[in-house]
Amino acid sequence: MMKENILKLKKNEVPRNSMVEFYFPAQKPWERKPVLIINYKGNFFALEAFCSHNGLSLEDGFITDDGKIVCPWHGSVFDIKSGKVIDGPAKRDLKVYKIEDNGEELIIYD
Repeated sequence: MMKENILKLKKNEVPRNSMVEFYFPAQKPWERKPVLIINYKGNFFALEAFCSHNGLSLEDGFITDDGKIVCPWHGSVFDIKSGKVIDGPAKRDLKVYKIEDNGEELIIYD
C-alpha cells in the first residue's frame, strides 16, 4: 500500500491573491510532484502546477477577480475551485488536490 503523500506549509507562505508552486516530498528530487497553492481572497486552493496544454508552470500567471487562473504562456483559463478549463488552448482540466486549513497551516494531500 502506498503511503499518502502530504505537503504542509504555513499560510503566510502564499500571500493573498497569489499563486506559489510547492513540491510534495519525495525520496529522490526528480520524483517530486509540483502543486500550485492559490490564495484567492483569503481562501486556499491546490491545483496541478503545470498547464495541461503545454506542461509549463502556471505560477507566473494571474488570478482574475472572478476566480480564474490565466496561464502566462498561451492564455488558457482555468477555474480555481474545480480546475476546469474555461478557455483553451488547454483541453484537459487540472487535477484538484485536497487541502485542509488548520489555522496557521495548510495540509495538502496528493
